[in-house]
Amino acid sequence: MEEKTLLEVYLFINPLGSRCMKSERCILKLADQVFGDVSYQFIPLLNPQIIDQHLKSTHQDCHDLSLRNDQFNLHYRIILDYKAALFQGKKKGRQFLLTLQDRLVEAETPYSDDLAIDVAKAVKLDLPMFEEDRQSDLAKRAFQADQRLASEMKVDTPSTAIIYNADVSDCGLLLSDVTYQSLYEICEHNGLLAQQALSGQLTNPNLHVL
Repeated sequence: MEEKTLLEVYLFINPLGSRCMKSERCILKLADQVFGDVSYQFIPLLNPQIIDQHLKSTHQDCHDLSLRNDQFNLHYRIILDYKAALFQGKKKGRQFLLTLQDRLVEAETPYSDDLAIDVAKAVKLDLPMFEEDRQSDLAKRAFQADQRLASEMKVDTPSTAIIYNADVSDCGLLLSDVTYQSLYEICEHNGLLAQQALSGQLTNPNLHVL
């Protein structure tokens, strides 16, 4: 049996973005149901463009400095909670993120400390550890590391995926429109895509060579 090539997928997300939720679910479906050779991470992204998008989508004044600061702090708090959950394992972290997003985005429940604790209980996190970690310098450093990674990969837009072929370490692809079909095709034809990327001959307009 031929050994499959491992693909590494880094999805940069806005935890409050409905489009990011759809992208996350596409990757989960791909990894869980189709290909067992896909490694993936959901990496939170926070920058001025994300705040702009959120304020515009909620019909608020994106030029109001107080609103911008409030929204930045809200996004930052949610990301630190997610990073704290990840300290208890990738699976627990993903469960926390997806459950929190269901409450915040789908059910439109306002974020609060009580909500974060309720979600932590629902996914069976160690609560004392979670409450300590979400306030810790370690969580803040993890957030900063994610932003550096995004900068190094030249990603500033949420729902952007960076895909690496582990057999071709120099081959990185940026996917700007994450759909199940696009991910499936990349996994199915990753050898061909690697060759195209290295030769600069990609035909998919949503794929770019890093």
